[in-house]
Amino acid sequence: MPKAKKVAKSIEYNPAHESHGYKAVRFVENVSRGLRLVGFADEIAKEKGHWRSIGHTGWFTDDYQSDKYRGVVYRLPARDGESLYVYGYDDPNNKDCAVLCFETEADMMEAARAADRFSELHAEEAREFNEAWQAGRRAEELTDEAVTMRKEALALAEEMRAVKSPGVAVPTICATLRSKVRELYHEIQKARKERDGLIADFGRRPGFVE
Repeated sequence: MPKAKKVAKSIEYNPAHESHGYKAVRFVENVSRGLRLVGFADEIAKEKGHWRSIGHTGWFTDDYQSDKYRGVVYRLPARDGESLYVYGYDDPNNKDCAVLCFETEADMMEAARAADRFSELHAEEAREFNEAWQAGRRAEELTDEAVTMRKEALALAEEMRAVKSPGVAVPTICATLRSKVRELYHEIQKARKERDGLIADFGRRPGFVE
């Protein structure tokens, strides 16, 4: 029996929203099945002789420079012979997907500039989110570390009480245990201070969850 042919997925426009002052922003899936790719913003600028205005290939979304948002321009179906362009950035993690602003531009170069600015703002937002997320993970680790060290300090204190039974002199052991308890206490205070600093700096940001 012959295998059934897979039906190609059509373009999907997700609900519009406003972002960074841009209206009619949409996440678009299977974008190539409904819009014609004009090119990346930097490629358009180079082609139009404006390569100095967009002299890069995108904006990094985190401090590790693992992903970037690269401005892109698509052409809408012509209306009365006039070309209209939408702009945004290609999703680096989802093939044939893009975040686009449907406030159209009639000039290709203006659309490229808009795409670059749009990408820059959203990449900055992504970097701030990722920074807050990393801070939240670190704060969570510090909380766990402080809990673990406190349990260890309590266990050592219990052992110290046990060895100090009547008639038994173990000054070296007691001194060693006291030193270790003081060290743990210092590390607990240090961890809590770092955690509190992270909460103060990033606790109100989106992405921070301890």
